Amino acid sequence: MKIGFSKTEITPPIGTELSGYAGYRPNSGVHDPLYCKAVVLEQDGVRFALVALDLLSVDEALHLRMAEELSDLGIEKSRLIVSAIHTHAAPWGVIPGEGPLAKVNSSDDPKDPAFPAYLQKVVEAAKVTCLEAVKGLEKYEVRIAKGEVPQVGSERHTGKAPEGELTVIQCKTESGKVLTVYNFPCHPTVLSAANLQVSTDFVAGIEDLLEVDMAVFLNSAAGDISTRFTRRESSFEECERMGRIAAEEIQKVISTASYQQPEPIRGIHTTINLKARQVETPEVAEKQFEELTKQWKEAEAAGADPATVRILKSYVEGAGVNLQFAKTMGDIQQLQLPVTVFHFCGIDFATIPGEIFSTLKPKDLSIISYTNGYYRYVCSEDAYEENYYEALAAIIARGEGEQLVKKIEELRKQINEVN
Repeated sequence: MKIGFSKTEITPPIGTELSGYAGYRPNSGVHDPLYCKAVVLEQDGVRFALVALDLLSVDEALHLRMAEELSDLGIEKSRLIVSAIHTHAAPWGVIPGEGPLAKVNSSDDPKDPAFPAYLQKVVEAAKVTCLEAVKGLEKYEVRIAKGEVPQVGSERHTGKAPEGELTVIQCKTESGKVLTVYNFPCHPTVLSAANLQVSTDFVAGIEDLLEVDMAVFLNSAAGDISTRFTRRESSFEECERMGRIAAEEIQKVISTASYQQPEPIRGIHTTINLKARQVETPEVAEKQFEELTKQWKEAEAAGADPATVRILKSYVEGAGVNLQFAKTMGDIQQLQLPVTVFHFCGIDFATIPGEIFSTLKPKDLSIISYTNGYYRYVCSEDAYEENYYEALAAIIARGEGEQLVKKIEELRKQINEVN
């Protein structure tokens, strides 16, 4: 088996809209450059590619465009994983007007008319980066380790310690180049909506300290995990502090592992059908939005603590998204989520096209969220019961998150029974 890896800068021009928070946020400058990173594996003449983007999200249209560009490198769509780190200080990766959820996403089309051209440059960067990775293919050794989730985030409704684990993969090539891929759950949201500088948030703080040729962050089951209760402030200094916490944990976990020869990859790429959430009428959704807005404003005026005010505001944000869906989702009954389940060097992975809750993650399964599509939040049933922001902003019906995990577990069993 061989590996090659490379990266290409995809920092957007000044004025390009940032995503992840409500409102129009054209960027005013750059604090951290953004990258398209590619890792290509070659096994018995067959190539697999991971393209990791320093963006908010990846939709199916962007995945399809990249697959078309990479086909002449011997990389088929079913063997291509395109993932976003989910920083809220970068553009999002949804192509306006394209993909199966174009109607749902239409209300969020960027106001910047140059935005589609920027995404096309991201597609072109993916091809250049994968080509460089292919040119650099060489034999390698790998070591993998798991540990506790770095304490940069917590459950964002209660502040409890996050569910899940840290997974670290480190590859060393024959020429001595080192790649570190790390996977844990957390929204990179140290920076608030007030920030207008391009940034990878705490991810830059991590990778400045890892001291390897390339590092790749694969965000895990972060639908309910954020920095809301753990950040001390919204600043670049705090991004550095959070990054240092995570980097130290990554280094500690992987330092005790031994290098070994890589095992063959095996996996399944498929689509999983789920029921769409049946939304209220626009009138009912509008009333809910108004009621939640009133509660938020009253708490703010009464001097409630900042954490309470922020949670109430998140309900308002969810109700706003729900109102958009009430106007656009009426005829959507079924959703087809692209999912890849694979086994690599003793660890099972599953890609999720959206933001799955950490409480839904099966034991000993490493989740890669924000990958190959964007079907928004994949919530647990209790999130709907509690009327959480994420449930209001979900397009998947109540109970379907559990069904998705059940089907992923069936696929996981298949690939492990074959061998």
